[in-house]
Amino acid sequence: MRKMKAAIYTGIGQIGIQEVDRSDPLPGYVVLDTKRAGICGSDLHSYFGHWSQPTTFASGHETCGIVAELGQGVTGFQQGDKVTAECFSHCGQCTYCRTGHYNHCAQRKGISHNAHGGFAEYTTVHASGLFKLPESMSFEEGAMVEPLAVSHRAVAQSGVTYRDRMAILGGGSIGQLCLAVAKAVGVKETLITVKYEQQAELAKQLGADHVVRVGEADLRDCVRDITDGFGMDAVIETVGVAQTINDAMAMVRRRGVVVLLAGYHKSLEIELGQIVWSEAIITGSNCYGYSGMKTDFETSIDLIASGKVDVTKLVTHRFPFSEISEAFEVAADKTSGCIKVHVCR
Repeated sequence: MRKMKAAIYTGIGQIGIQEVDRSDPLPGYVVLDTKRAGICGSDLHSYFGHWSQPTTFASGHETCGIVAELGQGVTGFQQGDKVTAECFSHCGQCTYCRTGHYNHCAQRKGISHNAHGGFAEYTTVHASGLFKLPESMSFEEGAMVEPLAVSHRAVAQSGVTYRDRMAILGGGSIGQLCLAVAKAVGVKETLITVKYEQQAELAKQLGADHVVRVGEADLRDCVRDITDGFGMDAVIETVGVAQTINDAMAMVRRRGVVVLLAGYHKSLEIELGQIVWSEAIITGSNCYGYSGMKTDFETSIDLIASGKVDVTKLVTHRFPFSEISEAFEVAADKTSGCIKVHVCR
């Protein structure tokens, strides 16, 4: 059996490299020579023990690489292709898939289901979620397609246009990418909340019209001043705590839209009366799928390749794969100055 190295959780706040078997791809799957992987907020939820920790296989889904092996039945790809992948597979046959909502596939599984993900030397992914990248696109950009697609989906879910004002609660990588997408599609005015200095600086670089530091200003007062009391047309919530959800519902205008995008890992106490009073539309945003006539992944690749969104601005730290434990420590501590941490091979 061939061997490779993979980084696997070993306890709360612990991840380490192990030597594991490198298996041949099953039918419908592809093996990638992993080149870059980003540490996602969901990876940190597992790292902190908020979510379950896979202890048999490596996680990691913000990834890109080169096609190394093709399983039986895979068409449209060949060895040597530069690719990235969604975080889940889909069957293509169920009602949700056939109606363009494949992110709700009845047979949905993790993209590397029972195999090693992006925190390994070789990543196994289902071909249904695989996308080719332009040869001109760097591996760093390729590993940012997945989080950009998450953010594009959320902005699309809000329905904003050039006439609208949008607020984004949370200055992490997903919040910043929502801001970048909002600017790319021409949203009239944007506001983002941030907690750390590096987040504030990046938001300014990305063109935010208003950057509000948490704890330094009354957010609801700021919105009233900016909108003359009208409220934001749309709010995207990326933090995942009761306070920011309640803020979102208080900030949005009557009949406006609130998009919930965070990793909600526990029950929260929410002021539902505000929804009744304002008739605000509250919706979630589940990964990505089709937003209009194209997938969020295709659109995100276009946004990067065209230069409309410079995703490299978010990558603050880069670690070799051998130092993935240190990479997680930095990603878990925002006082380190990090926004997006990448693991490189």
